[in-house]
Amino acid sequence: YGDHRDLHSFPTRRSSDLRWSGLPLGRLAVMGAGQIGGSVALAARAAGAVTEVVAWSRTQEKLDRARALGIIDRAVGSAAEAARGAALIVLATPVGSLGQIAAEIAPVLDAGALVIDVGSVKAAAIAAIEPKLAPGAYVACHPVAGIERVGPDAASPLLFEGKRCVICPTPRSREESVVIIERLWTAMGAEPVRMEADLHDRVLGAGSHLPHVAAYTLAATLGGLSPEVLEGLRRLPTSSLRDTTRVAASSPVMWRDIFLDNRDEVLPLIEALQRHVEALRTAIAASDGARIGELLEAAKAGRDRLVPG
Repeated sequence: YGDHRDLHSFPTRRSSDLRWSGLPLGRLAVMGAGQIGGSVALAARAAGAVTEVVAWSRTQEKLDRARALGIIDRAVGSAAEAARGAALIVLATPVGSLGQIAAEIAPVLDAGALVIDVGSVKAAAIAAIEPKLAPGAYVACHPVAGIERVGPDAASPLLFEGKRCVICPTPRSREESVVIIERLWTAMGAEPVRMEADLHDRVLGAGSHLPHVAAYTLAATLGGLSPEVLEGLRRLPTSSLRDTTRVAASSPVMWRDIFLDNRDEVLPLIEALQRHVEALRTAIAASDGARIGELLEAAKAGRDRLVPG
């Protein structure tokens, strides 16, 4: 869903001024009780923004685990049943399923109920969800947070602490609804940032989706090495191997959908990556030290522009 970090790096305390002010919104319905949906449930309740938490998922095991961990109060058998009577509905399922779920819950939503999603591709999410719901009921969101682990066990009330959450208003958005959702993310420890959906997808394509392409392909390449080399790598682990392949431990199903949903942005980036790899391969094959140096210097300069200092 975005930038990733290990569980041990979560902050251990929250600032009291991030708590929800005023009456709680009411019941929260979570569609998909995994890492992100579960973390919203935990963080929103810890902040005092919601009361009861109801959840639905296509995976009963996930619901049972979320209930056992105290992430949710009740599990129900359908998305519509979960959404009925809820003040806030969080769609935390793959982008490909969002339109169907939005259509299912639309007839049962209370007047004034707000629906958000948490996916990392926003143009596709908006196109799938917004036409199914009443004008102003939906606010597109992307919390740029997450870890490589998946499922309810990876959920944390502190997942969003100190992170950005991108909000993508559309011409159909109600300003008052957007403001409420910004207050919610602030109460959960995040910093809301407004951005147009198309720009969001270009930025995240470069900043998150392409790095995952590189990590997955690197992991696939190394994973195909001979058994004795693999054993040697396990005996001699390097920080470079760990750091460059870390996000390849993420959910393949989730990232399959992200690559497909944002393919118009991701494909040109993959092609550019291939050109850079081929240029370096050609220089190494030719033993052209000067050219290798030029390519590496240009790459380092690019990295310095991305991450100053």
